[in-house]
Amino acid sequence: MPKKIPQSMQASCMDCEARKFAWFEPGSADELLSQRQVYRNSQSIYEPGEYLFAEGDVHPMAYTLKEGWAICYKQLLDGQRQVVHVALPGDFLGYQTDFSERIDYSVMAVTECKFCGFTPAGIESLLEKDLSLIKRLMEIQNKQNKSCKRTLSVVGQAQAKSKVAYFLADLVERLERRGLDIEETLAFPLSREDIADAIGITPVHLSRVSVELSNAHVVECRHNKLKVMDIPALQHLAEAVF
Repeated sequence: MPKKIPQSMQASCMDCEARKFAWFEPGSADELLSQRQVYRNSQSIYEPGEYLFAEGDVHPMAYTLKEGWAICYKQLLDGQRQVVHVALPGDFLGYQTDFSERIDYSVMAVTECKFCGFTPAGIESLLEKDLSLIKRLMEIQNKQNKSCKRTLSVVGQAQAKSKVAYFLADLVERLERRGLDIEETLAFPLSREDIADAIGITPVHLSRVSVELSNAHVVECRHNKLKVMDIPALQHLAEAVF
């Protein structure tokens, strides 16, 4: 079960590192967020394997991922799953224009995750008091739509090596934006099954491609570590389908 953090021990929104990449980016709603207890409903810790919410739930909350990694996926009729997004700190999850509708994907913690929860009423109040947040929310939705289209093109049309390269290059770029030094070895908590389910190949095929990329001194991914040895080569392979 997730652990709800007592309000007296919750971190301040104003000091949150994830804000650089989140809906409430620095400079937006600063005065409002200084009164975080009015707008943020909860702050909770989820252990690896725990669900923030599951596909088909009616879940009247939206969340900012403050710390950790999570995966968003859809369950297919044959029992397989399609990972549609890897959530990193700052990502805004679960938002719907109509919170009475059933949510159409699941979110599961990969590492220990800390989520900040907002009720529909809290979100509506923020939007009414700071109209710039509406624009920011639209920007996030537009960016997610573009990312989904590119990912769909890769999963549907690219060769396996380009699929793996695109997936890793996209994550590396997002990690770099979050201040990580991509020339160093990076923590990489995703399993082979997570990656395979994101790009539409089998774990066995993924293993073969991973060996090829490692032998070519492009990228190495093993033991929950990621080392990019040739960033331009990885980016070239990732863009080969476009």
